[in-house]
Amino acid sequence: MKHRTLKFTAPLLAVLLLQSCIYVDREGSNPRSITRGTTIGEELEDLSDAYEDGLLSQQEYDRLRNRILNN
Repeated sequence: MKHRTLKFTAPLLAVLLLQSCIYVDREGSNPRSITRGTTIGEELEDLSDAYEDGLLSQQEYDRLRNRILNN
């Protein structure tokens, strides 16, 4: 049961972290217009918490951390 829950929760958490934190202006008025709903520090803390809780593998954590830092 726990493995099944983690298998579902980890990808869901990753999607929520990425989608809820970034808004891209789709109007095309300014292609560099990106607004964050949270700070990079808050995103990294949430990601770290998920990793420490065992919801993400080291590879998933590294990939998502790089994505946060490079956006």
